[in-house]
Amino acid sequence: MSQRAKLACLKAMTTHGWKALGAATLLLGWGVALPPSAEACTSIACDPRMIRFPLPPDAVVPANVPALVVVPPLLNTFDAGSLRLRTEQGADVEASLLTGPHGSGILVPAAPLVPGTGYRLEGNSPCQGQSEEWDTVATTFTAGPAVTPPATSGSLLAGPEQHGSFQVWGGGSCSVGVEGSTVTLGFTPTPELVPFLPWVHWTLVVDGRTWATAPHGSVDSAGTVRIQDRTKAPHDLLTLYAVCEVLPEQPPPSDQGLSPGRHVAMLRPVLEQSGTPLPSLEVAFELTCPKEEPKPEPEKPQPEGCSQAGGGLTAFGLLATLQVWRRQGRQGRCGEG
Repeated sequence: MSQRAKLACLKAMTTHGWKALGAATLLLGWGVALPPSAEACTSIACDPRMIRFPLPPDAVVPANVPALVVVPPLLNTFDAGSLRLRTEQGADVEASLLTGPHGSGILVPAAPLVPGTGYRLEGNSPCQGQSEEWDTVATTFTAGPAVTPPATSGSLLAGPEQHGSFQVWGGGSCSVGVEGSTVTLGFTPTPELVPFLPWVHWTLVVDGRTWATAPHGSVDSAGTVRIQDRTKAPHDLLTLYAVCEVLPEQPPPSDQGLSPGRHVAMLRPVLEQSGTPLPSLEVAFELTCPKEEPKPEPEKPQPEGCSQAGGGLTAFGLLATLQVWRRQGRQGRCGEG
């Protein structure tokens, strides 16, 4: 297959994959995202369209940004050694190069950026050989004034518990229908953290165990988490659940979620290469499963009358006998008189 044909195939598969992922991440009425379909489970190993510089178009970056980041497709690692930062005039900027979490490439400027200067950050794509146009990836931005580094993170709240049907990771089709309980956490970043959110990566820990992670730039200024590939990250960063019952004709899920009961979640934001750690945020929440209603005992059949097995007296026979005894008693008393 020629390079042009391969690229056309890649673009078609990518478009189809994003459509499948978009359809699969529709929210249920009570806020649980559906995992991807079986088609999305067989995603491309390295899709150059999924390489991210976590920056908006025409971005203005604080001059004192501690590090710049490029995020590769999941299960891939960006070659940090290929990163380059240049001014718009083409002058190289001195920087250290590191490999970060989730295979990201990290560039740490040796000195603060110059406010008002345009920059270009570029590097070699991990998806080499698919097309020359994708072999190098780049983004441009402008340095703005330095701002106070964040010392606070924000607030974390637990939403109301919800019960219903939803999909969880597992089974041959990537998802399994279950009945269960969910709680969605609400995160609101502080204003001082917002300018640095593109370079923050995330971990959510529940009861001391990692529940979910998210790469740099996964949370925006409203606290919304960007869609993640469910085949590689089966848990959403801020959605917690417990499986109470598997729907009929569904295989057991690969992940039962959390056990019913009370839990404590801790959200840990990390600003890349910052000398001031961001504080973690904690919140308690509870997941419950409905108790099974006790089955009513079957009613015992009531005997008809007071008949006695083996030919004993019936109620009517016993009444007649009593009447005879009463008459005999009265007759005896009358004879005595």
